[in-house]
Amino acid sequence: MANIAIQDGAAGANQLSARAGSLSVRTALRLAWATWTILLIVPFLLFLGVVWTLTFHEATRLHPESHTWFLASSGYLLVVVPASFFWRGRIFKSYWSGQPIAPAKYLYGVLVPWTALEFGGIISLLGCFVDQALLPNLLPALLAFMFYVTLWPSGRSMVRSMGDAEDAGLYEAPR
Repeated sequence: MANIAIQDGAAGANQLSARAGSLSVRTALRLAWATWTILLIVPFLLFLGVVWTLTFHEATRLHPESHTWFLASSGYLLVVVPASFFWRGRIFKSYWSGQPIAPAKYLYGVLVPWTALEFGGIISLLGCFVDQALLPNLLPALLAFMFYVTLWPSGRSMVRSMGDAEDAGLYEAPR
C-alpha cells in the first residue's frame, strides 16, 4: 500500500526531494520502517529479559516506595507523550495546510512520538528490574508499546495532500 502512495505522488515527491536535500521519499520511508522495526524489537527483547529474570526470583513484598518508579514512568507518559504529538503537529504544519511535507521533516516528525513512547516503555520495564516485580510497572510499558504499534509509517503525508478539510470522507490524518 505504501508503494502505491509513493507511485501516486512520485512527480511531486521528486520536486520535494530536490528542495529538501538528498533524502528521497523512498529513502525516508525505508529509514522510517527500519527505525520502527528496531524500536519494536528492542523493548520486546527487554521484556523477555525481565520475564526471564523475574521468573526465577522469589516474590518480594511490595514496599511503599516501590510505587515511585511506577508513578514516575506514568507521569512521564502523561506529560511527554502528548507533548510529542503536539510537536509532531508543529512539524507537520505544512501538511495541515494541504501541502505534502519534505521527507526529512516526515522522518523527524514520526521519530518524535516514537522515541517518547519507546523511552517511556523502557523506563517502565526497567522499573520491573528495580522493584523485582512485574506489576505495577509492566502496565505503563504495555500501554506505551500498544500505542507505539499503531503508529507504523505510511509516508502518505510526504506524497499526498490531506484532501479536503471540509469533506470528512476525503480527509486523512497524517501517520
